[in-house]
Amino acid sequence: MITRGTPSAGAAAAAVEYQSPDRLATALFAALGLAVISQAALAWTFGHMPVATRDAWWAASLLAVVLALPTAVIAGTVWAGRDRAVDWRLGAAVILAGMLMRLPYFGAGPLLEDDHFRYLLDGATVAQGASPYAFSPELVLQGLGALPPDVVAAGHQAITAINFPTLRSIYPGGAQVLFALAHLIAPWSLDGLRAVIFVAEALTAVLIWRLLLSSGHSPLATALYWCNPLPAFCLTGQAHIDAALAAPILLALVAVRQRAGLVAGLAIGFAAGVKLWPMLLAPLIARALWPDRRALALFALALGVTTLLLCGPLVWSSLSANAGLTAYAGGWSINNAAFAWASYLFLQVFGPGTGEIILRALVVAAAAAASLAVALRRPDGLQGLIGRAALLGAILFYLSPAQFPWYAVWFLPLAAASGAWPLSAAAIGLPIYYLFFPLAVAGLRDVHGYGLAALHVVPVILLALLARRPTPQGASA
Repeated sequence: MITRGTPSAGAAAAAVEYQSPDRLATALFAALGLAVISQAALAWTFGHMPVATRDAWWAASLLAVVLALPTAVIAGTVWAGRDRAVDWRLGAAVILAGMLMRLPYFGAGPLLEDDHFRYLLDGATVAQGASPYAFSPELVLQGLGALPPDVVAAGHQAITAINFPTLRSIYPGGAQVLFALAHLIAPWSLDGLRAVIFVAEALTAVLIWRLLLSSGHSPLATALYWCNPLPAFCLTGQAHIDAALAAPILLALVAVRQRAGLVAGLAIGFAAGVKLWPMLLAPLIARALWPDRRALALFALALGVTTLLLCGPLVWSSLSANAGLTAYAGGWSINNAAFAWASYLFLQVFGPGTGEIILRALVVAAAAAASLAVALRRPDGLQGLIGRAALLGAILFYLSPAQFPWYAVWFLPLAAASGAWPLSAAAIGLPIYYLFFPLAVAGLRDVHGYGLAALHVVPVILLALLARRPTPQGASA
């Protein structure tokens, strides 16, 4: 029934409360739609773009904007609805949007990066029962590797496209298992890799959703990862194996809260078998398991055996010449302005070679110190444990001399699962990385390395400051 006259204050408040969720839902649906459209556009544009065109200013600028803008919109709308209950429509929209953001990449060509070519060779090698650390791509093409001639012939185009062909593989055993699985799905196919990585991303999203529900938080924060344009483009789109990190780490942290030390050790060991750094989570997990000596012993045993099996062959091969891991640890540096300036300073003080060794040793020491620091106090519940892991992943990322955008998956899923909102803003600034390519073509790579690269941390700082502002009720956001 419609009544005339001036509504009471209570009625007006009730009307606002009734209408607000509808407006918020509309904004969320619109943000998800924008994210889906942006990914379809990138898959079509960059998946069919000539290689020579991709380093053009207009292409790099377009990519940076189309990644950063929808990411900012998603972050803003999810932040506004962080306390909102998720009904079936919004839940279905989040699930569907994340899928639709990734599906257009299947069938698309390579997107800027070329790491997947080495994945394809490693997968074919492991599928043949051979070691991916025995021969470099250059030697494989010369017929000196363990691959049969017909397999080399089938993958000749991929092998010839591998960057740094004189170096042997850099990837540990866990990653190699996934490469081999992709080869069994579709030999020498980028879409085979994408299929494996898509499943890894989907499993991560399911775990985030369940963790948020179990902790009494809105599962809408799952969109900070699953509907985030940067991971969709870099992981399923570009087929980076870092996508396989988050799920085993989350499984390990859940196992810790259930005192399942054996499961935690296996999961962290597998994560270290994808990228070595999850080993630095061991002190945090040991602190959380203390004083359960049985759980600690099982964790240490499982972690030690799994790591030895998956990482031992890589470390052993790195003791000989042309090892990819040694070259990466000693020379890679990109998208980290602070490290670039520090490297220049150490060069002036200690000279070439020596200065770089000292600086990288200090970075390793800082990473180890961070690993111990986050483990000093016992974590408060599962959310606190995941938050500490997210913080360590972020510290390691910002310490890393190479800050590729896909490395942000070290902490973005953990940030979404723990409510570490400022860390989620990293995805807004990281597309600045793609401006490196036209600058490098123009001979201005130092403009990016010493200047522009510093800007990608600005959104994180701004959101951290915003989150510390008191709300009207006096609580901290």
